[in-house]
Amino acid sequence: MKRKYKKSALLLIEIQNDYFYKGKMEFKGSYEVAAKAKKTLDSFRKKRKSVIHIQHIALDKNASHFVLGTNGAEIYEDVAPIEGEIIIVKNTPNGFIETDLLEYLKTNQIENLTIVGMLNDMSNDPTVRTAKDLGFNVQLIEKALLV
Repeated sequence: MKRKYKKSALLLIEIQNDYFYKGKMEFKGSYEVAAKAKKTLDSFRKKRKSVIHIQHIALDKNASHFVLGTNGAEIYEDVAPIEGEIIIVKNTPNGFIETDLLEYLKTNQIENLTIVGMLNDMSNDPTVRTAKDLGFNVQLIEKALLV
């Protein structure tokens, strides 16, 4: 019996300017995470696999970071989306809550997720747990930051 091909996608979670030099939440190690994300992104692009950018936008215009319309909320240039890649905007730590992420994955018959994100305990963890609970095969690329 032949094994059915399973579609894969890369989720890049919150790799945004506020985590880098002169950002509102600059973290030591953010460039290391970005380099790992870029390497993974380049591999997915070369193989023409789906890439999904998860961008956090604060709902409160007085929030400490990721405020809509600010440079800090923009996706970091080394992993910025190109034509054909989608951006899912989220307002909570979990990339599935109140977003179109699940609908997009189902519509595109994606079963395997590779995830690279900035903060393991804040955004990667809830998104990874939900993805696994929903039945996706998940690979988390390590080196994300712990806060």
